[in-house]
Amino acid sequence: MVFSLNSPPAILFGSGASKQTGTKVKELGCEKVLVVHGKFIKKSGIADQVIDTLLAEGIEVVRFEEVEPDPPDEIIERGAVVAKEAQVDGIIGIGGGSALDTAKAINVLLGNPSPITRYLDKSLKMNPGKVLVLLPTTAGTGSEANAVSVITDTKRGVKGGVIGPACVPNLAIVDPDFTLGLPAKTTAVTGMDAFAHGVESMTTILANPMGDMYCEKIISLVSKYLPIAVKDGNNLEARTNLSFAAMIAGMSFDNTILHLGHAIAHSMGAVYHIAHGIACAIATPVVVEYIADVVPEKIKVIGKAMGLDVADMNPADAAKTVADAIRALSKEIGIPTMKELGIEKDTLHKVAELAIHDDTYMFTPKEAPKETILELLHRAYEQ
Repeated sequence: MVFSLNSPPAILFGSGASKQTGTKVKELGCEKVLVVHGKFIKKSGIADQVIDTLLAEGIEVVRFEEVEPDPPDEIIERGAVVAKEAQVDGIIGIGGGSALDTAKAINVLLGNPSPITRYLDKSLKMNPGKVLVLLPTTAGTGSEANAVSVITDTKRGVKGGVIGPACVPNLAIVDPDFTLGLPAKTTAVTGMDAFAHGVESMTTILANPMGDMYCEKIISLVSKYLPIAVKDGNNLEARTNLSFAAMIAGMSFDNTILHLGHAIAHSMGAVYHIAHGIACAIATPVVVEYIADVVPEKIKVIGKAMGLDVADMNPADAAKTVADAIRALSKEIGIPTMKELGIEKDTLHKVAELAIHDDTYMFTPKEAPKETILELLHRAYEQ
């Protein structure tokens, strides 16, 4: 086997790590930065905590607070205009995956011409941007630890990945304290995204031993600690382990890429505008069952990491046991079904049509034509 490994960004991890933000950003040579965050992060006080550390080091701060879910291209373009007019030398992203992806995409436009959607074409060369520092406030996307920014092309109504050097942070500061008290729903949704990263990174056509090592740990940690964090939002042990799982998940799929589950989830998000982690939770079980015959041992590793005894089962039974356990986990933490979301079954063909064009689709370990994806969606709908 021949495989390549991308080096992760520099990472500062642990409770209280965010208090060093100003010092670290100054060490990186920044004098004036654009701080990118959403309204909730401002209201929570987290943004001000980070900004205070910057101001204490004499770093000038410009705020951009227009973050929206599934970052729309026009928001990114506006942020880039603000950054250019202010002549900042650094970008600080604070928040969940959407905030971090927005910060990354703005940084792309500080070293490359608009529009941001042109970089959905992976063949285009990308120059570096400015200094980029990311601070996640959820434990799910792993965006702080990889080179991908997922954005929405509003004209085409599709989500896609912008990938390149301007998306790689100079530093990720992962402080589990920022996830304390996160609402149960957000905790559940983001946690299932990290779980899906583990499952897909291990089973993609680009899977490798390093990724497998990460993924087994990701699945184990999320299975154990996500229900705890959903029930007790202030459990620091659970929060720390989930933050670690999400971070290494980002590192893992930066090397292996994701596949069918995320192709479906991205497309469900585009069609129904539902939270990404909910879509992942819906798609993952049926994808596990579908690919079991081509990656049977990987499915058993996933089962073992979840605490299931599947070693002596045939591939189909092992896959059903694992898939049912994922469904049970989703139910335990309050993830809604498609029926509960009010999705109409006769619209699922729109998801299948988009999924085959998703960036991750080509890395699926088993051929999955549009008709098959629709069958999987119908199966998921009835469960």
